[in-house]
Amino acid sequence: MFKLIIQRTRISTLADAKGEKTTIGNATLLDSEGKVLFKWFSGENGSQSSDERGKDHRIMPRTYKLKWNFTKTAVAKNGFRNVDFQTWKDKVEPKYHERYTKWGFKNVGLLLYTPALPSFESRCIFIHIMNTGKDVEGCVGLGKGSNNTGIVDSTTAIQEFYDFVKKNGVENFEVQINEIGN
Repeated sequence: MFKLIIQRTRISTLADAKGEKTTIGNATLLDSEGKVLFKWFSGENGSQSSDERGKDHRIMPRTYKLKWNFTKTAVAKNGFRNVDFQTWKDKVEPKYHERYTKWGFKNVGLLLYTPALPSFESRCIFIHIMNTGKDVEGCVGLGKGSNNTGIVDSTTAIQEFYDFVKKNGVENFEVQINEIGN
């Protein structure tokens, strides 16, 4: 089992153009023996943590699982944008097929969920490309660096993570979110 540990470390000192601050953290991908495979920065919006749907809040600290889902969010480029339904339909649960066929969500992204709280899945929280808090509504981003407003080079970090998950099987991953100071 691979584990992505996101340790929230601080709230950005500056707000973005939308007036939002960003929660910045460290993201470390470990193998089953605890060996560090990748290190990135993480980004989320700078608000409080919540499980409430329809709020622009970051997610609660806990351990999540991943699954593929059709989305319109900014996902990794190579092989995950404007995908062919037939190529991905067996990797995405049938209950999500309508997102592609009816709503036209042509990208494939990594959805966070927790079996302990089935209602959480309806929030549609993804790991995707971002720079500042305005780019996410509860979702999580990865980047190669950080600055005073958020994270940078998110496209490269997300591509690395998505490629690694696809190669090793989405069912073999957990994401642990830790609050600032924990």
